[in-house]
Amino acid sequence: MLELLTQLKQLGIEEKQARVYLACLEMGKATVQDLAQKSGVKRTSIYNFLEELKQSGLVTELHQGTRLFLVAENPNHLLHNLRERLKKMKTIIPELVSIYNLPENKPKVKYYEGQDGIFLAYENMMNSGETIYGYSDYEKMFTALSEERLLNMLDLRIKKKLMFYCLAKDGPKGRKLKAQDKAQLRETRFISNIELDTEINIFGNKVLLISFNSPYAAVLIEDRAIVMSLKSIWQINWSANTLN
Repeated sequence: MLELLTQLKQLGIEEKQARVYLACLEMGKATVQDLAQKSGVKRTSIYNFLEELKQSGLVTELHQGTRLFLVAENPNHLLHNLRERLKKMKTIIPELVSIYNLPENKPKVKYYEGQDGIFLAYENMMNSGETIYGYSDYEKMFTALSEERLLNMLDLRIKKKLMFYCLAKDGPKGRKLKAQDKAQLRETRFISNIELDTEINIFGNKVLLISFNSPYAAVLIEDRAIVMSLKSIWQINWSANTLN
């Protein structure tokens, strides 16, 4: 019995609750008074956590006349509950990982899923207040992502008065946007021989990578050394493309 008690505690069940549950399993059905005597847990304590026992699926109530009995659930129900908890945990693990902060000398990485995640990443970038230096393929961007939401992000950047310096793949959409550079706080220079399935935005000590391929996703990396290296490469390309 002591070993069973230890194992139930390892499953996250508090000791007093585990003792009452084991007593209830042995007795089949019992009053709170009977369980208190069998388990060694005070009756008042059992009443205090009775609701937790029921919500955990360990016991159910049985009313017979004016008397209240507690009936232990089948132990297989514990396995079912654990499986359900595991399912829920799996759904939140990606989000927990995305906000996990590594030690200061290690890069911090945050992951965004789907178009909603991408636009949240865009919004966070706009709210940083930093000038943005990027690479993009406007043809692919406006094909993959919602044009309405992209224009909303453009309006937000203008409202925040953030300058955007963009190295873009040459194309009709890019030319149309370049014609509005001054009004939209942007400077665009074109690169012809480049394939960009991922947009790269460098701002502050962060870099935001946005995939235009399904399933859509974005990755935010915060690391000074990585950003300095990418910014240096960006500056070389920027200087090499001055005549367009």
